[in-house]
Amino acid sequence: MRRSISRFACALTALTATMTAAAAQYPNQIIKIVSPAPPGGSTDIVARLIQPGLQETLKQTVIVESRGGAGGYLGSEYVSRAAPDGYTLLLGGAFVTITATLQKKPSYNPRTDLIPVAIFASVPNMLVAGPRLKANSVAEVIAEAKASPGKLNIGSNGTGTTLHLSGELFKLRTGTSIVHIAYRGWADCVAGTVNGEVDMMFDNLSTALPNIAAGKLRPLAVAAPTRHRSLPDVPTLSELGVKDAEVISWFGIMAPAKTPQSVIDTLNKSFKTISENPDFQRLVNQQGMDATFYNEAEAQKFWNSEIDKWDNVIKAAGIAAQ
Repeated sequence: MRRSISRFACALTALTATMTAAAAQYPNQIIKIVSPAPPGGSTDIVARLIQPGLQETLKQTVIVESRGGAGGYLGSEYVSRAAPDGYTLLLGGAFVTITATLQKKPSYNPRTDLIPVAIFASVPNMLVAGPRLKANSVAEVIAEAKASPGKLNIGSNGTGTTLHLSGELFKLRTGTSIVHIAYRGWADCVAGTVNGEVDMMFDNLSTALPNIAAGKLRPLAVAAPTRHRSLPDVPTLSELGVKDAEVISWFGIMAPAKTPQSVIDTLNKSFKTISENPDFQRLVNQQGMDATFYNEAEAQKFWNSEIDKWDNVIKAAGIAAQ
């Protein structure tokens, strides 16, 4: 028995030494950023914005791999199970803190299976209307929804996504009954709203801007504490009397749990450098987003607050687990 224990201890020591050595040499192979959303949406856009900067600061090839599905759950699950060596990273956001909650038997726990490394971009969600909606303001939407419960509907890119929960939060705060219509993805939902299949939707401001500029969608309100520089004439929900309904979509990098601290520190330093680069800030701003930076400690605190927030909304709205 003592020999077995001794052999195990020696093997564990050797493994630890190997991992420590590998961490010290980080990075010495291709780094993969997993985007858990289909191409074209904000998540994919941010992944491709961060890729060249990370490649430059780490002096290593960085690729972006799209693994969309289940509102971001599939890609997040994939990274949570990856080797904790810093070579498989997740471009995540609020949806990562939501999707596991919506599973009856989740295969990963966002609090314990993923580490938020840094947050570096954010964008508010906003309520936009298509040609089918006759109401011209949030006040008119609320009045019509209360006068005829269930008459109006609101689209989203899937149950449990931040766009869906933005709508649920809006309904909770306004005491209205509006039917939720879930599409397969963001592009389908936008097309449905533009074509008049649904009345309205919440969208990231950055991805809504082109359709607003083209006159295909009408902006009703921004779900942020203050008006956004890209649409200074569009009021916030708070200004319109809908309090505590802010939803800021944020974007950052997560790593599998047990990733060595030295690797996390290296990544965090790189993301800080990237976030302070004027060219990166300009590109982010051009997308209608805001360049931000939360280090590991700040990101962890914010991460936990987001999990708590959306858990409460899911329970209050009575959203069933999948």
